[in-house]
Amino acid sequence: MNAKKITLNLLLLVLLIGLVNAQEDFAATSLPSIELCPCSSQAYTVTVENTGTAATSYTVLASATVAEWIKFNPDKFILNPGQKGNFFVIVNSDCNIEGNYDLEIFITTTNGLTKVIKQVLKFSQCYDYSLEQGKVIDEADESIGFLQHDNGYLLCKDEQKIIPILITNNEKFENRYKLILDAPEWAALNVNNIGLNAKKSGIFLTNFDTTNVEGEFDFKLNTVSELGKVQRKKNIKVDVGDCYALELELEKEKDDVCSGEIINYDVTIKNAGTLRQNVKLELDAPDWASIENASFYLSSEQEKTVTLNANPHDDVSGSFLVEVSTVPDNKPELKFSDKIEIDAIPKLACYIADISTKTSVTNFYNHDLFFAKVKNDGRKEAIYNVSLEGPSWVSISPETLELNPGQTGNLNLDVNPGADLEPDTYGIKINLESKGAVYSKNVDIVLKKENEFVKKVKAAVKFYQYYIYLLILLVVLAVIFINRLKGARDKIKKRHEKYKVKKEKLMALKLARKEREKEKKKEEELEKEREKQIKEKKIKKAKTRIKKLKISLNRIWIYILFIIAAIIFIGHQNRLFNAKYLPIYIRNLFVGYLYYILIGVGIVVALFLLVLLYNFISKKGKKKKVKKAEKKAEKKAKTRRKRYNIPYYQILFILLFGIVIYSISFFGLFENIKTFFVLYQYYFALGITILVAIIFLIRFYKPLFKFLRE
Repeated sequence: MNAKKITLNLLLLVLLIGLVNAQEDFAATSLPSIELCPCSSQAYTVTVENTGTAATSYTVLASATVAEWIKFNPDKFILNPGQKGNFFVIVNSDCNIEGNYDLEIFITTTNGLTKVIKQVLKFSQCYDYSLEQGKVIDEADESIGFLQHDNGYLLCKDEQKIIPILITNNEKFENRYKLILDAPEWAALNVNNIGLNAKKSGIFLTNFDTTNVEGEFDFKLNTVSELGKVQRKKNIKVDVGDCYALELELEKEKDDVCSGEIINYDVTIKNAGTLRQNVKLELDAPDWASIENASFYLSSEQEKTVTLNANPHDDVSGSFLVEVSTVPDNKPELKFSDKIEIDAIPKLACYIADISTKTSVTNFYNHDLFFAKVKNDGRKEAIYNVSLEGPSWVSISPETLELNPGQTGNLNLDVNPGADLEPDTYGIKINLESKGAVYSKNVDIVLKKENEFVKKVKAAVKFYQYYIYLLILLVVLAVIFINRLKGARDKIKKRHEKYKVKKEKLMALKLARKEREKEKKKEEELEKEREKQIKEKKIKKAKTRIKKLKISLNRIWIYILFIIAAIIFIGHQNRLFNAKYLPIYIRNLFVGYLYYILIGVGIVVALFLLVLLYNFISKKGKKKKVKKAEKKAEKKAKTRRKRYNIPYYQILFILLFGIVIYSISFFGLFENIKTFFVLYQYYFALGITILVAIIFLIRFYKPLFKFLRE
């Protein structure tokens, strides 16, 4: 039977009963519209009052449109006259519906009196619940304190942690929720579903085991309500890293320390982890090592430097290992440390000074000077304070001497005894002190009176020793240059003879050609005769030049040597300097002006090489020109043309010179160059003078040039 037929039959029945029995009546009241949640088995009441005069039995039916969702409790009941009663309408609709649905409730008595209640059922999605994530906890007890946490999580490697999730049912009816976690296997939920009564909350746990895990992860938590199939999603961002990573580094790995001295080393600690750390430094070392500010806090990526003090006692020696370590958050398995090996050296061995000089010095009441060499045989750089124990007529300089390990320095001892002293042996003691360590050397000075004749001979030899040296040098140079001149002369003679032979052959060939071509080559013969005369003149000039050079060069060297000797003699006589200490002056000059001398020598050598290169290239170019000229003369004897070609190297030199001048002008270096030349003009003048002298010798003395080249 369909719904329309049931409705018509009921209406007819009501009309018939009303006509038969007018004493049976009732009133039914309820809300015109009801708001419900789908799939929820919600109920509401309908009130019925018997307004008739007799007890009546009532039956409740629903229309067929939503009849399958509706149940009545009770669906049959009896009311006495004037009595009121209620029945419940239980609605259990489909889960995924929304909107308004019409409902008609038919209330019928046993005698057929029927009344209809029309209502609108308004369905809306109303399975509200919420998810909230809490702060990380270490263990799950029977009672878990929940503190809300809205951001991502920072977890540590190799730990087990728990994140609680709070779920709250916001509706007025019970519901059950299915839990799904999309995450790696090292993260899991403790339950798969959870049921909550109306307006109740519950906690489920997400367990994390980060053993051998590191990186950033984004977990997805999904929940679905059993009623309403409402879905909630939660993204849980987890960053797993080294929470307790510390970097500890000592300034050195190994060092030498002199006993009795205080040495400080920097210890750098950096928090490379993700958590703020309370760093407590521990020291495994001898009692003479300590560390300052051993406890402090470091934020992530923060760095701090503390000081490690080493102060070995005077009697301490040997090799010691000093270890600085720290354990973060009481985790002994995460110990961070660094070590330094310290070799403690006794103070005397640390700055050993080896003093090397004569043990005995003989003096004939003269003002004399002798030296002592000092070598630092220790392990550390030392500054020695120099002192002397002995008679007042002996002094020492300098007062301090700074030497690196293995380095050598000099001490100057000045001996100037008075004439009234008795001949005897006087002892002096050279003392070097550094950092409390003292090193000494004893020297005996023997005063003697010298024989007058021997004294005069020695004085004469000493006074004229530099002249004697010059004389010996002159003799040696004379022997060398005489031999070189003889050899050069023999070579010139041989070359001249070869030249004559070659010339005679050429002349014979030319004469033969002239005989065959007398008439045709008259002009050529005249020209050759002229060339012959010119060449003979050149040969004569060369011979006379060689003779003059032999004399002039010998004179030049003798003059130079005598000028040097005269300068030394005049300077000594006028007390401009002491010829006796000439080697010391020369050495001091070279030591004090070594840099400038090297610059001057370098410039001279560079210019000298450039001159040699230029002469070599120019000679090579001349030879090529001569060969070309001879070939052209043979082919075209009558029409000889002299061609003046500029060699490529000269063009290249001009281009490079122009580029250099332009670069100097572009960068504004003329003023700097001018200042440089003004400051060092004397050295440039000296270098140019030396260069001119060398060029003069090379230009006019070919044997010397060949000797230098060999």
